[in-house]
Amino acid sequence: MLEHGKRARLKSGAVRSVDGLPDATRRTFLRTVAVQAVALPAASVLAAHGGSLAAATLGPGTAPSVPGSGDGTVRPIVREFADPWLELVRLLREAAEVEHALMVQYLYAAFSLKPAYAAIAGYGAPNADDLLGVAVQEMQHLGAVNRFLVAIGSCPHLERQDFPYEPAIYPFAFHLEPLSRHSLAKYVYTEAPPDALDRTGAGPEDARFIDEVFAALGTERRPNHVGSLYEQIIALVGELRQSGSAPKHVDFDGWAAAFEAIKDEGEIDHYLFFRRLFTGRHEGLAAAMGGAGNAWDLPRSDPRYPAFDIAIDPTAFIGHPGQIMDGTALRIAWLGNLEYWTVLCLLDDHYREGGDWAVERARAHMVGAMLPIARTLGARGTALPFDALSMGYAPGTDGALSRLAILRLVREAQAVARSLGPDLPGDFPWDVHADTIAAIEGDVVLAGFGTRR
Repeated sequence: MLEHGKRARLKSGAVRSVDGLPDATRRTFLRTVAVQAVALPAASVLAAHGGSLAAATLGPGTAPSVPGSGDGTVRPIVREFADPWLELVRLLREAAEVEHALMVQYLYAAFSLKPAYAAIAGYGAPNADDLLGVAVQEMQHLGAVNRFLVAIGSCPHLERQDFPYEPAIYPFAFHLEPLSRHSLAKYVYTEAPPDALDRTGAGPEDARFIDEVFAALGTERRPNHVGSLYEQIIALVGELRQSGSAPKHVDFDGWAAAFEAIKDEGEIDHYLFFRRLFTGRHEGLAAAMGGAGNAWDLPRSDPRYPAFDIAIDPTAFIGHPGQIMDGTALRIAWLGNLEYWTVLCLLDDHYREGGDWAVERARAHMVGAMLPIARTLGARGTALPFDALSMGYAPGTDGALSRLAILRLVREAQAVARSLGPDLPGDFPWDVHADTIAAIEGDVVLAGFGTRR
């Protein structure tokens, strides 16, 4: 098992099937779960398939069964396009949605924690020891996927699935929920390498852990493993490189290595982090409990229970199910949405246009504005809803018009922030909007568009 330093892998391209879906169901892996939510070297993957994945993945072929994972069935990802560029773009866009959704779920879980568990929530530096750190790493994965999409001639993709879902497509519903044993079981399974939850040959401690994970999941459908998607992406990177139609300027070996690192970061670092949390062995849990047992065994009513009892799947959209009902909290949550959307629009501009200004401004809105908003919402018994923006994150017909849309969005956020005044936390950065407006205005004016509403 991974906790003891051993790593076994499934056959390349194989993923666990999801209960109740027919063998030929398309996208059984790709749009899952808790992942609405990053290996083997590309050369070795290609060698295992005779240099091409086309024959191995076209159609609903079945790989050998691997026991110990609940249903125990392993199937290859169903390939939709014979052209490797089309298939790679499709899977990269799926990976972007997976990473985005994982990021916001981990952020939501971090903001649900009580002050005594601040060491588990973290402070925003990328690492695999706290929730905010893991969320930042998921954002880095999202960035890598989008940069590669642009490198091979596609557009960046910052959308994610929103709830509710069609059950035939999304077998394990994505939820924003406070941290709990149940949500941790989903995150353990999502990040796990395929062998980590295989009971076959497991020792007593590992077998008990596997049983507890599946008991916590209960009858809810289980996610597939994120690493399997990246394994297929790595193989397709190699296939595209050998196809004769690959962009000449792309460092395919470098990108394959980058995706391998993302896969390993999830299957080793993130998996072990969530395993420690689930079993109560994380240092932050143990310190808060004074070594007196697993905090997840406490009733939710116990003051020592790690998470506040906040809503699942809240929204700041008025009249929608799950609407935040407290008036002030609703307006703060709406401001949080505006900051979140600003971050995504700025990142889209950065991936398309290059340069550092947009990503620097995105970081200022995320770390400077979103984090204080999320913390003050937690103190009010609710949380940042991370609502999806229906118009997308590049709403203009070109870069200049999309930046004009960002300008309008930031001005809207500035007006909402000013109206809230003292209801915002003391560490809210009041200059963040003015700085972003100044960074965009000159470019928009040069492009021939007015900037005043």
